[in-house]
Amino acid sequence: MDDKFTKNFPFASNYFSKLLETDKKRFPQSIVFEGSDVYAQCFFSLELARMLNCLEDSSSDCSCLNCRWIREGKHPAVNFISQLHYKSSDDDSKTVISVAQAKNIEKELRETSDYHRFFIFFDAKPVPCDKNAQKSIEKYAPDGYGIFSDNNWSMGHINQKTFNPSTPNVLLKSVEEPPERTTFVFLTKNRSDLINTIVSRSQCFKLPALAARSDVFDVSEIFDSYPDISLEEAFLISERLQNIVKEEEVTCDIVLEGILAFLVKIYKTSNDFRLIQKAQKGIKYLSEAKKHLAAPMSERIVFDTLMLKIAKERA
Repeated sequence: MDDKFTKNFPFASNYFSKLLETDKKRFPQSIVFEGSDVYAQCFFSLELARMLNCLEDSSSDCSCLNCRWIREGKHPAVNFISQLHYKSSDDDSKTVISVAQAKNIEKELRETSDYHRFFIFFDAKPVPCDKNAQKSIEKYAPDGYGIFSDNNWSMGHINQKTFNPSTPNVLLKSVEEPPERTTFVFLTKNRSDLINTIVSRSQCFKLPALAARSDVFDVSEIFDSYPDISLEEAFLISERLQNIVKEEEVTCDIVLEGILAFLVKIYKTSNDFRLIQKAQKGIKYLSEAKKHLAAPMSERIVFDTLMLKIAKERA
């Protein structure tokens, strides 16, 4: 796998690299990628598709026919599904992923293929991508990438509104029982933005935008009752933290870093030995929460578990 992915997304890269080395037949049939950078998610998905279809050794600089096709955005087995892509000539839907698209996928899967097929779902708008998107494209595809050669559309995270209300039910059969060597990929900011029936049938991985990790989110107001946080308050704080991730355009990593900074400050400045001990335990719980976050665990469970542990350490 390309170094830029192993460096930025070590957990997911390591997981998929080992899986591809040991047993490609166990590759997931449906994947949800979460995170704030949808272009990073897309390029990571394309890298997986490339490695699965590579005719040689899957090295990052391979120039076999399949690898070239995928980089050029021309591979017949790598399908982009959005309001603007994978549309038949008689499909006049412009603002949603339609039932017709789901039926076309079902029809395509009835045909045999020598490739490992990928269906990558995302939201798309017929407007040029912004500067941040361009930076991400240049970061993950410095030599260019076929599908993004024209800057006349922009990619966004998929959510329930991206679909026609009837589309997920039609699509579900294909996701549940695809033929061998088929993978569906959903690019989303948060798995809660997708219907549960899709998420429950998918393996979820976080691909956070590491460029923003130097930021620290101030949680002092949210933790104003620390260390006397009751179990009831723990769930309320957890809910507030989840809402911050969803509404304030920050990643879960940044919020966890903010909690860590809050506890480290107490640990370094407090004269109360008991409070120092509790802050020290809280820092340990933060380390565990980061490991849980790196694994395919939902943000709700990560925050709920962390806050319950902190609440049990009341002074």
